Amino acid sequence: MKRYLVFQLYAPLASWGVEAVGEVRHTAPVPTRSAILGLLAAAVGIRREEEERLALFNQHYHLALRPLSSVERWLRDYHTVSMPRENKKHRYVTRRDELRMAPAEVGTIITQREYRCDGYWHIAVSEQSQAPEDLATLHAALLAPRFPLYLGRKSCPLALPLSPRLMEGSLNQVFIQAAREMAPSELSMLMKGGSRCYWDDPNEESLLRQEQQHCHNQSVSRKRWQFGRYTRFSGLLQEAE
Repeated sequence: MKRYLVFQLYAPLASWGVEAVGEVRHTAPVPTRSAILGLLAAAVGIRREEEERLALFNQHYHLALRPLSSVERWLRDYHTVSMPRENKKHRYVTRRDELRMAPAEVGTIITQREYRCDGYWHIAVSEQSQAPEDLATLHAALLAPRFPLYLGRKSCPLALPLSPRLMEGSLNQVFIQAAREMAPSELSMLMKGGSRCYWDDPNEESLLRQEQQHCHNQSVSRKRWQFGRYTRFSGLLQEAE
């Protein structure tokens, strides 16, 4: 049997960032690896500028998730953003450079931000041999996080406690147990289905694997906003187990 840290995520609005090209900032339908690890790191108390500590933290955990809200609802809101006009003589390295090095060049553009509405997910975390924090430490951190936690953006605060639990069994068993014991009755209207799961452990065998996808949201450098690639699998829960 394997040990997992399992917790829930729910909010009226969530935004799981994907590649931002153009005026619309899209969201993924399910939490990304970088978002979940970022939430755990914030709970532990790792600061954004602690590059080495963050890099170590991001490498040694396997994540799995199960969406329990099968009806997908979306929202876009309107923003104006200050940005410099294109100027090939200047190279801006950071947002600070854009706004302060050439104030006369700064103009305004219109953008739209996309949100996932009423999303409810169960997250299962397992540790690898060199994990900097064990699951018990992460469990305690989620009960009393060092920094505020939110679902992708600061405008998306949690609407339910994380309710973390340490569980043992196969990933399939753990997700079934979590749905039976953790899911609040108030969200029963949202939970119509939810047999599809996503995970990044290549050795996972208890779920019925159907697809694999190369994703580009493994955090490499928070300071430089760099992300690397990892493989994510998806498939079905085997309810009969």
